[in-house]
Amino acid sequence: MKKGLFILLTILISGCSEYIEPQASDIAVFERFLSEKPNPTDDVNIASIYKEGDALFSPVLSIQRQKLAEAEEELKPLVEKGDPEAMFWMAKIIYRSSIKDTPKALSLLKESAKTNPYAAMALFPDNDQCQMYFPRECNEKWVEQAKILFSEDAKKGDVRATFYSKMLKEDHDVYVDAIIEAAKVHYYYPLVDYSNYILNDKSSNVEMKNLALSLLNYARVNNFIPAIDSLIHFYENNEMDKGNDYIELIKQGVLYGSNYAWNMNETLFRINDKNSNMDKYIKGKALYDFNGRDIGLSFVKFINNKELALANKKAQEMVDAVEDVIYIDGAHPRQD
Repeated sequence: MKKGLFILLTILISGCSEYIEPQASDIAVFERFLSEKPNPTDDVNIASIYKEGDALFSPVLSIQRQKLAEAEEELKPLVEKGDPEAMFWMAKIIYRSSIKDTPKALSLLKESAKTNPYAAMALFPDNDQCQMYFPRECNEKWVEQAKILFSEDAKKGDVRATFYSKMLKEDHDVYVDAIIEAAKVHYYYPLVDYSNYILNDKSSNVEMKNLALSLLNYARVNNFIPAIDSLIHFYENNEMDKGNDYIELIKQGVLYGSNYAWNMNETLFRINDKNSNMDKYIKGKALYDFNGRDIGLSFVKFINNKELALANKKAQEMVDAVEDVIYIDGAHPRQD
């Protein structure tokens, strides 16, 4: 799972195009940007595509937390009403669930792609998921469709559309400038994708890796979970000392709803012999309630019924304390 989270999402979108490959000349450009310092905000939802109260907020939050059955039920009435965004998210839930559902997912994507550029993006010829599940349907016409739709949305001030319109020009300098402009208006995924590319490239030198870490920390200031996850993975993959910095990253991730931070938080708590069986149950139950992962509960000894209700209440309080922030989006729709 850890390796899965470290997959280069930019490559999934754009194949192995050379224009997205980080270059040494980028360092000076990004250093000018970083010298301006990030502008922290108290709005935890500033990078979210949906706000609480939006029709898609709850189902997309469920997808993010890997509660796909719940999300599917919530999306059904919206799909039946012909909502193109709901069709896209439904397709992303069911496309690999069974052979029977794969053609349904394709139909939903095609219908959604008439107005939704992210559905068109899911059918790009170099999208590996498209090639795996709908190989005959992945062609250049969807790239052209996405360009048209992104261009239209960009004219309306859509931050994400502006970035992808520029990215699809396939020019490295334009791409780097677009990453910076997106980050300035709190769309951090392009910055994280760029940084992950560097950190996953074994040929990256120390200077480039330091740039990547600086960029990730820039996004971390505004509690952007994918940046926090990438920093956590960097500590783990490089066998660095898991001291205060690592623990602070885990805590920050837990507070803002990172699945990986929740999983690691429960694991670290469970393997600590100083913690009681009851407390381990509460932590394991909280993880289960948060994202359906039940591994922590499988290690807990019997809890009697008198203690169970109170323990379950405490577990739910842990979940309720999490900020309901959506960080997935159409270009990064799944966390598994």
